[in-house]
Amino acid sequence: MKMKIVCAVALTSYALHADVVEIVKGMPYVYVEANGKTYRIQREQKPGSYLTNTYALTSRPSPPFFIQPFHAAPGVETFGELELLDFIKHKKGVFIDARLPNWYYKAAIPSARNIPFKIFLTDTPEREAVLKSLGVKRTSGGKYDFSGAKTLLLYCNGAWCGQSPTAIHALRKLGYPAEKLKYYRGGMQSWQLLGLSTIVPQKEQ
Repeated sequence: MKMKIVCAVALTSYALHADVVEIVKGMPYVYVEANGKTYRIQREQKPGSYLTNTYALTSRPSPPFFIQPFHAAPGVETFGELELLDFIKHKKGVFIDARLPNWYYKAAIPSARNIPFKIFLTDTPEREAVLKSLGVKRTSGGKYDFSGAKTLLLYCNGAWCGQSPTAIHALRKLGYPAEKLKYYRGGMQSWQLLGLSTIVPQKEQ
């Protein structure tokens, strides 16, 4: 998926408006172009807004919804929202929504590619195709060559969700370099708690 990302420079009149809720000082929004569409990532501008969807829940059954460690795996860097925005803005790799499709098609972070975590768990032609698209090659001896592997940033529903950590562990087991894997632990819950933009992805025909 080709993406063109532009960090918008705040217009003077916009930036000086007292009611503008910025991402950081001087950056009210970030434009993301993906799949032929342009999305604007910004924070919720309406005072008094709060979560009313499934991400407002504070109690979830366990299993499977245990609290995840801050680090998904040794050597895998954990990201916050600003690091995530920098990652997509500077095209540092592939941004992956590792949730199952039923979660992804309800709401997602703009520009994320949905690669469900289960794909990485079993040796299938689908997994081979996905790994190839991520720059991983098979050697003549049948082993994986990660020398050209892309850097991946994975997320799921939040600190209570194990979908992206499961994908990361599966990738590490295959030999994917830890330094090429990043984990956005806050996921959809933290993203929406900060009032950042989401989209409802359209299913491919």
